[in-house]
Amino acid sequence: MDDSSRRLQQRRNQPSFSSSSSTGPTRFRSQNFSTNPTKTTQSSNFVPRSNSTTATTPNNTRNTGHIRNRKSETYDGINQQQEEQEAREDVGSIIGTCPFMCPDGERAQRERLRDLAVFERLHGDPRKSSPSLAVKKFCRTISVKHVQASDVRPLAVLEDTLNYLLNLLDSSEHPFEVVHDFIFDRTRSIRQDLSMQHIVNDRAICMYEKMVRYSCPGTYAFYYLESNESVE
Repeated sequence: MDDSSRRLQQRRNQPSFSSSSSTGPTRFRSQNFSTNPTKTTQSSNFVPRSNSTTATTPNNTRNTGHIRNRKSETYDGINQQQEEQEAREDVGSIIGTCPFMCPDGERAQRERLRDLAVFERLHGDPRKSSPSLAVKKFCRTISVKHVQASDVRPLAVLEDTLNYLLNLLDSSEHPFEVVHDFIFDRTRSIRQDLSMQHIVNDRAICMYEKMVRYSCPGTYAFYYLESNESVE
Protein backbone atom coordinates (compact mmCIF):
# COMPACT_ATOMS: atom_id res chain seq x y z
CA MET A 1 0.00 0.00 0.00
CA ASP A 2 1.44 3.31 -0.98
CA ASP A 3 1.55 6.41 1.17
CA SER A 4 -1.46 8.08 -0.35
CA SER A 5 -3.71 5.13 0.32
CA ARG A 6 -2.48 4.87 3.91
CA ARG A 7 -3.24 8.52 4.58
CA LEU A 8 -6.68 8.12 3.13
CA GLN A 9 -7.32 5.07 5.29
CA GLN A 10 -6.15 6.95 8.43
CA ARG A 11 -8.48 9.82 7.68
CA ARG A 12 -11.40 7.43 7.38
CA ASN A 13 -10.55 5.70 10.67
CA GLN A 14 -10.25 9.00 12.70
CA PRO A 15 -13.47 10.08 14.51
CA SER A 16 -15.26 13.11 13.22
CA PHE A 17 -15.56 15.97 15.81
CA SER A 18 -16.93 18.52 13.48
CA SER A 19 -20.55 17.65 14.08
CA SER A 20 -20.18 17.25 17.86
CA SER A 21 -18.14 20.41 18.21
CA SER A 22 -20.63 22.31 16.18
CA THR A 23 -23.69 21.06 18.00
CA GLY A 24 -22.19 20.83 21.50
CA PRO A 25 -21.92 24.49 22.33
CA THR A 26 -25.23 25.23 20.67
CA ARG A 27 -26.99 22.48 22.60
CA PHE A 28 -25.37 23.67 25.87
CA ARG A 29 -26.48 27.22 25.27
CA SER A 30 -30.02 26.15 24.54
CA GLN A 31 -30.14 24.07 27.72
CA ASN A 32 -28.88 26.94 29.82
CA PHE A 33 -31.49 29.26 28.43
CA SER A 34 -34.42 26.87 28.71
CA THR A 35 -33.60 25.33 32.10
CA ASN A 36 -33.04 28.51 34.12
CA PRO A 37 -35.99 28.35 36.57
CA THR A 38 -35.15 31.53 38.38
CA LYS A 39 -35.46 33.87 35.46
CA THR A 40 -38.52 32.23 33.99
CA THR A 41 -40.37 32.15 37.35
CA GLN A 42 -39.62 35.74 38.12
CA SER A 43 -40.70 36.83 34.72
CA SER A 44 -43.99 34.91 34.87
CA ASN A 45 -44.91 35.70 38.52
CA PHE A 46 -43.74 39.28 38.59
CA VAL A 47 -46.21 41.64 40.24
CA PRO A 48 -45.56 45.37 40.11
CA ARG A 49 -44.99 46.86 43.55
CA SER A 50 -47.82 49.16 44.49
CA ASN A 51 -47.27 52.55 45.92
CA SER A 52 -47.18 52.64 49.70
CA THR A 53 -49.55 55.59 49.88
CA THR A 54 -52.22 53.94 47.78
CA ALA A 55 -51.92 50.67 49.68
CA THR A 56 -52.44 52.32 53.03
CA THR A 57 -55.07 54.79 51.94
CA PRO A 58 -58.09 52.83 53.33
CA ASN A 59 -56.35 52.17 56.63
CA ASN A 60 -55.18 55.73 56.86
CA THR A 61 -58.69 56.95 56.19
CA ARG A 62 -60.14 54.62 58.83
CA ASN A 63 -57.53 55.66 61.38
CA THR A 64 -58.18 59.30 60.61
CA GLY A 65 -61.88 58.75 61.33
CA HIS A 66 -61.12 57.12 64.66
CA ILE A 67 -58.79 59.96 65.56
CA ARG A 68 -61.45 62.51 64.71
CA ASN A 69 -64.03 60.66 66.80
CA ARG A 70 -61.65 60.50 69.73
CA LYS A 71 -60.89 64.18 69.41
CA SER A 72 -64.59 65.05 69.29
CA GLU A 73 -65.26 62.89 72.35
CA THR A 74 -62.39 64.58 74.17
CA TYR A 75 -63.72 68.00 73.27
CA ASP A 76 -67.22 67.01 74.41
CA GLY A 77 -65.86 65.75 77.72
CA ILE A 78 -63.90 68.97 78.24
CA ASN A 79 -66.96 71.08 77.43
CA GLN A 80 -69.10 69.05 79.81
CA GLN A 81 -66.54 69.48 82.60
CA GLN A 82 -66.41 73.21 81.95
CA GLU A 83 -70.20 73.45 82.06
CA GLU A 84 -70.33 71.52 85.33
CA GLN A 85 -67.61 73.73 86.79
CA GLU A 86 -69.49 76.87 85.73
CA ALA A 87 -72.69 75.47 87.21
CA ARG A 88 -70.96 74.78 90.50
CA GLU A 89 -69.54 78.28 90.53
CA ASP A 90 -72.95 79.75 89.77
CA VAL A 91 -74.61 77.72 92.50
CA GLY A 92 -71.87 78.61 94.96
CA SER A 93 -72.57 82.33 94.42
CA ILE A 94 -76.30 82.01 95.19
CA ILE A 95 -77.58 83.64 98.35
CA GLY A 96 -81.20 82.77 99.01
CA THR A 97 -83.71 85.58 99.34
CA CYS A 98 -86.99 83.67 99.78
CA PRO A 99 -88.65 85.01 102.98
CA PHE A 100 -91.17 82.18 103.31
CA MET A 101 -91.03 78.47 104.00
CA CYS A 102 -92.16 77.91 100.40
CA PRO A 103 -91.54 80.17 97.38
CA ASP A 104 -94.59 81.96 96.03
CA GLY A 105 -94.31 80.39 92.59
CA GLU A 106 -94.18 76.84 93.93
CA ARG A 107 -97.06 77.45 96.30
CA ALA A 108 -99.25 78.86 93.51
CA GLN A 109 -98.40 75.96 91.20
CA ARG A 110 -99.17 73.35 93.82
CA GLU A 111 -102.46 75.06 94.59
CA ARG A 112 -103.45 74.76 90.93
CA LEU A 113 -102.37 71.11 90.83
CA ARG A 114 -103.92 70.32 94.22
CA ASP A 115 -100.55 69.08 95.37
CA LEU A 116 -100.89 70.19 99.01
CA ALA A 117 -100.24 67.99 102.01
CA VAL A 118 -102.81 67.90 104.79
CA PHE A 119 -100.60 70.17 106.89
CA GLU A 120 -100.49 72.80 104.13
CA ARG A 121 -104.20 73.12 103.39
CA LEU A 122 -105.94 76.25 104.53
CA HIS A 123 -109.12 75.21 106.37
CA GLY A 124 -108.81 71.78 104.79
CA ASP A 125 -109.12 73.10 101.23
CA PRO A 126 -106.77 71.11 98.90
CA ARG A 127 -106.68 74.08 96.50
CA LYS A 128 -105.73 76.76 99.00
CA SER A 129 -102.71 77.34 101.20
CA SER A 130 -100.87 80.21 102.89
CA PRO A 131 -97.23 81.28 103.47
CA SER A 132 -97.50 80.11 107.09
CA LEU A 133 -98.54 76.57 106.07
CA ALA A 134 -96.85 75.66 102.78
CA VAL A 135 -93.35 74.21 102.98
CA LYS A 136 -91.02 73.80 100.00
CA LYS A 137 -90.93 70.28 98.62
CA PHE A 138 -87.80 68.34 97.78
CA CYS A 139 -87.12 68.35 94.02
CA ARG A 140 -84.80 65.65 92.76
CA THR A 141 -84.59 66.93 89.16
CA ILE A 142 -83.71 70.51 90.00
CA SER A 143 -81.45 72.17 87.44
CA VAL A 144 -78.55 74.04 88.96
CA LYS A 145 -78.36 76.33 85.92
CA HIS A 146 -81.83 77.74 86.42
CA VAL A 147 -81.83 78.21 90.19
CA GLN A 148 -83.01 81.65 91.21
CA ALA A 149 -82.20 83.33 94.49
CA SER A 150 -85.91 83.95 95.11
CA ASP A 151 -86.50 80.18 95.15
CA VAL A 152 -83.81 79.49 97.77
CA ARG A 153 -84.36 80.13 101.46
CA PRO A 154 -81.62 81.79 103.52
CA LEU A 155 -80.26 80.28 106.71
CA ALA A 156 -82.60 82.11 109.08
CA VAL A 157 -85.69 80.98 107.16
CA LEU A 158 -84.37 77.40 107.04
CA GLU A 159 -83.96 77.40 110.83
CA ASP A 160 -87.54 78.59 111.32
CA THR A 161 -88.78 76.00 108.83
CA LEU A 162 -87.01 73.17 110.64
CA ASN A 163 -88.42 74.22 114.01
CA TYR A 164 -91.89 74.37 112.50
CA LEU A 165 -91.54 70.85 111.11
CA LEU A 166 -90.22 69.35 114.32
CA ASN A 167 -93.15 70.84 116.23
CA LEU A 168 -95.49 68.79 114.06
CA LEU A 169 -94.24 65.67 115.85
CA ASP A 170 -96.50 66.57 118.77
CA SER A 171 -99.54 66.58 116.50
CA SER A 172 -102.11 63.91 117.30
CA GLU A 173 -104.57 64.78 114.56
CA HIS A 174 -102.86 62.65 111.93
CA PRO A 175 -101.24 59.21 111.95
CA PHE A 176 -97.53 58.98 112.58
CA GLU A 177 -96.89 57.68 109.07
CA VAL A 178 -98.38 60.83 107.52
CA VAL A 179 -96.38 63.07 109.81
CA HIS A 180 -93.18 61.14 109.15
CA ASP A 181 -93.53 61.27 105.36
CA PHE A 182 -94.18 65.01 105.41
CA ILE A 183 -91.26 65.86 107.68
CA PHE A 184 -88.91 63.46 105.88
CA ASP A 185 -89.52 65.12 102.50
CA ARG A 186 -89.39 68.70 103.76
CA THR A 187 -86.16 68.18 105.71
CA ARG A 188 -84.56 66.87 102.53
CA SER A 189 -85.50 70.17 100.91
CA ILE A 190 -83.85 72.02 103.79
CA ARG A 191 -80.63 70.09 103.31
CA GLN A 192 -80.80 70.81 99.59
CA ASP A 193 -81.00 74.57 100.15
CA LEU A 194 -78.10 74.41 102.61
CA SER A 195 -75.99 72.49 100.11
CA MET A 196 -76.81 74.77 97.18
CA GLN A 197 -75.65 77.80 99.16
CA HIS A 198 -72.62 76.00 100.58
CA ILE A 199 -73.59 76.99 104.10
CA VAL A 200 -71.16 75.37 106.53
CA ASN A 201 -71.09 76.91 109.99
CA ASP A 202 -72.13 76.17 113.56
CA ARG A 203 -75.77 77.01 112.90
CA ALA A 204 -75.91 74.65 109.94
CA ILE A 205 -74.24 71.89 111.98
CA CYS A 206 -76.83 72.35 114.72
CA MET A 207 -79.59 71.96 112.11
CA TYR A 208 -78.03 68.76 110.78
CA GLU A 209 -77.86 67.38 114.31
CA LYS A 210 -81.56 68.05 114.86
CA MET A 211 -82.47 66.35 111.61
CA VAL A 212 -80.35 63.33 112.48
CA ARG A 213 -81.93 63.05 115.95
CA TYR A 214 -85.32 63.04 114.30
CA SER A 215 -84.45 60.81 111.38
CA CYS A 216 -82.98 57.88 113.31
CA PRO A 217 -85.79 57.23 115.82
CA GLY A 218 -88.44 58.40 113.41
CA THR A 219 -87.35 55.96 110.71
CA TYR A 220 -87.08 53.17 113.27
CA ALA A 221 -90.60 53.85 114.58
CA PHE A 222 -91.95 54.04 111.03
CA TYR A 223 -90.58 50.63 110.07
CA TYR A 224 -91.58 49.21 113.46
CA LEU A 225 -95.18 50.20 112.85
CA GLU A 226 -95.11 48.80 109.34
CA SER A 227 -93.72 45.47 110.56
CA ASN A 228 -96.43 45.19 113.22
CA GLU A 229 -99.14 45.93 110.69
CA SER A 230 -97.76 43.26 108.32
CA VAL A 231 -97.70 40.70 111.16
CA GLU A 232 -101.28 41.47 112.15
